[in-house]
Amino acid sequence: MNATSRSSRDQVCDTHLHIFGDRQRYPLLAQLRSEPPDASLERFLREAEAVGVTRMVFDQPSHYGLDNRCILDAIRVVGHDRARAIAAVDADTVTDAELEALAAEGVRGIRVNFGYRSSERAITAQAVEQAKKLAPRAAALGWHLEFLVPNWSLLELLPVLDKLPCDFSVGHMGVFPAAHGVDQEGFAEFLRLHAKGRCWVKFTGVYRISNLPDFSDIAPLARAFVANNPERIVWGTDWPFLSHLDAVTYPQLMELFEVWVPDAANRRKILVDNPARLFGFERI
Repeated sequence: MNATSRSSRDQVCDTHLHIFGDRQRYPLLAQLRSEPPDASLERFLREAEAVGVTRMVFDQPSHYGLDNRCILDAIRVVGHDRARAIAAVDADTVTDAELEALAAEGVRGIRVNFGYRSSERAITAQAVEQAKKLAPRAAALGWHLEFLVPNWSLLELLPVLDKLPCDFSVGHMGVFPAAHGVDQEGFAEFLRLHAKGRCWVKFTGVYRISNLPDFSDIAPLARAFVANNPERIVWGTDWPFLSHLDAVTYPQLMELFEVWVPDAANRRKILVDNPARLFGFERI
């Protein structure tokens, strides 16, 4: 979808991206899942604006732990009319005053992040513990929780997610392997949760769920989500693609989205209206 095909009033939002700043100012953790590439705010803005993306949500990368300064500074640069963030906090020690300060800076959600590849069985219990502590506080602020867990853990979490007092999002289409299609274990159960309205599916991380170079096997999953509840889907790139640097380009992700969502009304919901509602942008 090129920029000229959209109304100039549209505010297309990339709801899932990571940026990295100067390492002296924003030091990385000592132990990293992956070494971050050159992924400055300036570079992101160039690539996003070239395809018509004007709104953005900075997702706290695990590389910074609980230090949210880089994404908060990015919001200050871009402006609250165009940018929001998902922060990482300590569920046991974060204070109400700290959460309120984050809200004032543009934060609209909290990450519950255990990655998507681990086989460590303790992940589910740890995610449940964090969710139960954070969900009431997120609800009080009008925020949501963002879950990134392996698919097997997501399926174990379904009964807990169903009872959360706040909205929540699930990254990378729930990390359902695209090759297994819509009949795979747990997909129908997840669709039922998605249909209820508190669950937001993020169309992100194509290279995390498909092994095909063109990611064509994702289309049936994406179309199933759109048919199920187009009001609770948002789109994002997972820029700068971290350990998958050469797997995809920003324009290619837009082209894939067009294939998944051929209906113009649903495209607008997912790219513009839904993120405005979830992240508190001005509605247009």
